[in-house]
Amino acid sequence: MDSHHDDSYFAFCEGLLSPPPPGDSSSSSSRPPRPSPGGRRPPTDSRLLGDLLRNIREAPFSGGEDWFVHFPPKMRPTDAVVLAGAGSTSTLHRDPFEWTGTSLCLEGTKMWRFVLPPSESRGGVGVVDEAFRSYRLDSVAWDEDDDDDDDHDGERDRVVLSAGWQSDMSLFDAIDADFPSGYDWSTRMEEEADEDGDDDGRVLREMEGAATDVARLRPCEGALGALERVAAAAAAAETTTIESRAGVVGRPPSRSPPSLVAAIQRPGDLLLIPARCWHQTYAPVPSVAVASQRCGANVDGANVVRHVLDAANRNGEKRRGAVPDELKRDCYEEGAGEEIVKRLIEYVTMTGRYHPYNDDPK
Repeated sequence: MDSHHDDSYFAFCEGLLSPPPPGDSSSSSSRPPRPSPGGRRPPTDSRLLGDLLRNIREAPFSGGEDWFVHFPPKMRPTDAVVLAGAGSTSTLHRDPFEWTGTSLCLEGTKMWRFVLPPSESRGGVGVVDEAFRSYRLDSVAWDEDDDDDDDHDGERDRVVLSAGWQSDMSLFDAIDADFPSGYDWSTRMEEEADEDGDDDGRVLREMEGAATDVARLRPCEGALGALERVAAAAAAAETTTIESRAGVVGRPPSRSPPSLVAAIQRPGDLLLIPARCWHQTYAPVPSVAVASQRCGANVDGANVVRHVLDAANRNGEKRRGAVPDELKRDCYEEGAGEEIVKRLIEYVTMTGRYHPYNDDPK
């Protein structure tokens, strides 16, 4: 299938990789399956691959607890396989749950652009939300499916647990006429590798320049205006940076607004996406990646709890009563995840008849 900037393909496939068992926040073994006692079936290939990729993703976090494994299965965010054809982009967005996101590149090369929000004293990420004319997209919801309850008249109660932010603008709207095609990029990488056995040289530096040069790989007019508004609010520095295997390279403000940071991701690179950070990807060549997320106690716990409470209340839910004190903390300690998640889900789904941790409705 041919793919290029003006006619590209992009697929975001959730549910292909098996999730860990509920409550299993530890890293799983990636050893091949062995016969198990009692006739139990060995792990599937999908489960083994999911475990292996999860181990890689968890490597930077020193074995810390991931609260998402304590969420009920239907509410738990899942890993996604991202297939990007040459010239394709993701949407411009920031993630639901306000988690720490991860992206593991398995094949190809990806360009990333991130938008740095101003400090909280200068309006924080709300300035970016407004500048990009964002709208909300519900991502995870809980349905009370108890149609046999006569007192409920067959209605279903839907409680939204998370909602992301998305914009119809683009940070990769147009390219110069001489911008290399996916085939050109790939051919030049192969030729350079054949010459010196290293494909991290001239071609990579040219990609870095393209990722930061808004004259060569142009945002739409609306996005350019939004970036200037964000930069003005933040009173940002005079230069921006690009981080990749080649190091950190300063760029003059004429090539990239100071609110914009770019990164090049190559096969084997694990990229961490901070909470509340707007971002968009561009595929100069075809690529395959795995997008994941985590909720650590220290970095993400309070953000995710507040997000779930706000998402549920945003939909007009009024019947829950006062928020428990343990859900109002600004930070949490390791090991508290299972109890905090249980209290959170109990609170936002409180109906008096059904609890998502039970196998059967009451």
